[in-house]
Amino acid sequence: MISTTQRQIAAAFKSLMLTKPFKLINVTTIMQQAQLRRQTFYEYFQDKYDLLAWIFNTEAGIDLEENVDYEHWTSSLLDLINYLEANRSFYRNALAISEQNSFDQYFLTHTKQLTDIIVRDLLKTKNIPLTGAYISFLREYFSRAVVSVIVDWLQDDEPSTPAYLSQQLQTVIEDTISGFLIRVK
Repeated sequence: MISTTQRQIAAAFKSLMLTKPFKLINVTTIMQQAQLRRQTFYEYFQDKYDLLAWIFNTEAGIDLEENVDYEHWTSSLLDLINYLEANRSFYRNALAISEQNSFDQYFLTHTKQLTDIIVRDLLKTKNIPLTGAYISFLREYFSRAVVSVIVDWLQDDEPSTPAYLSQQLQTVIEDTISGFLIRVK
């Protein structure tokens, strides 16, 4: 269960991320903003990277993986893009992190889980027999493509709507998978 304190720490961090680069924010600054003792931070999070991942997991509803199937993956993708749009400034700042625990790597890991489910469900629904190695390749390919497109979209000063971006990604994924139908016939 999520505590009020966790939410308070997250809100303070998000507020700071709107005005300061990630590298200039430390635990002391976060906890001063939250008006809590510094030590309280460590009762919930290991470091600011852990807090960033927690915010994404909690707010973006990472249980998406558990709820995604062929009928619903398109709405889950749109929900994710809508969430990122609503938090554009925060995630633009998060994506500027170029350190070992950067957000883009975390986002890629999440997207790999999501695209794995999408690819497997589409292949199953369309009855396309592919090997595990090729499925792994597709998952890697789609996840990197989706992350790259979404990152570019987040950094665009005049982005398309979330609905348009989601539809474009859906079309590319479905068209690619449907192409296998032609190849295996």
